[in-house]
Amino acid sequence: MVYVYIAAILFARVIQAVFNKRSSNRISGVCMSFRYISYQYAISALLGLVLLFFETGGKPDVLTLLISALSGISLFFSSLFGIYGMKSGTVSLVSIFSTAGLIIPIAAGVFMFDRPISLMQGVGVGIFFISAWLLIKSSRSIYGNFSFKTLLLLLGAMAANGITMLAQQMYTYYAPNGSISMFSFISFGLASVFGAGMSFIVPNNEKQELKIEKDLIICGIALAGAIFVINQFVTALTVSLPPVLLFTLVNGGGTVISAVTAAVMYKERLSAASVAGIIAGVISLIIIKAF
Repeated sequence: MVYVYIAAILFARVIQAVFNKRSSNRISGVCMSFRYISYQYAISALLGLVLLFFETGGKPDVLTLLISALSGISLFFSSLFGIYGMKSGTVSLVSIFSTAGLIIPIAAGVFMFDRPISLMQGVGVGIFFISAWLLIKSSRSIYGNFSFKTLLLLLGAMAANGITMLAQQMYTYYAPNGSISMFSFISFGLASVFGAGMSFIVPNNEKQELKIEKDLIICGIALAGAIFVINQFVTALTVSLPPVLLFTLVNGGGTVISAVTAAVMYKERLSAASVAGIIAGVISLIIIKAF
């Protein structure tokens, strides 16, 4: 079952790679970004609600609400930073920075969950940062407007994705008998509510129409399903796999998938630097899994 879950997660990563870039190209304006993210997570929340109908259990407790709130807010910002990061950076670059967020749950696993990492596993994680540098070089050759602002967006995506992974790990550790579907439903629901609220609070300086167009509706549905599958299965796997293996395998595999998909779908050429970055990512996965 573990391998089935991982296969489903990696397939969902393909969907993400295709539709994240597509939606990033179509979205303009901060308010529209907030509204689109809200719409996307509302669909994910509905999927979680459907699963809840097949479960029997009590109401969520305070701990579930708190961890779900942390997850929901980090999911929102992960999507926001990802959308804008892809406007001036490659898909593989945004993916590798999001992957680098795994350092957060891995470090937390040592101190919070008594899950130490070996020296070689630490080396494997470190190689991800080498691959990030190589992919930045590649992105500079494709997007001439790669700037300090882009770097901040990438770092934001890294932090937000890392906190999302940490929240998943916290939930299964501190609420071992809790409902993962309930956790997903509340997380996605709060992310949607937060996005909707921000779309009304932040001034629409672009004076643009905030109606979500047909193409973005399709993107939102596809991404909502992918995010739901990833969140549901990754949270379930935190019980049976150590974080250093789980998050590196899932996110590292996603990085390779994103690079290949972007090359095929969006003509983001695979330069020597990007290929070296991808190879470095694969090597790090092998090291982490072997040790």
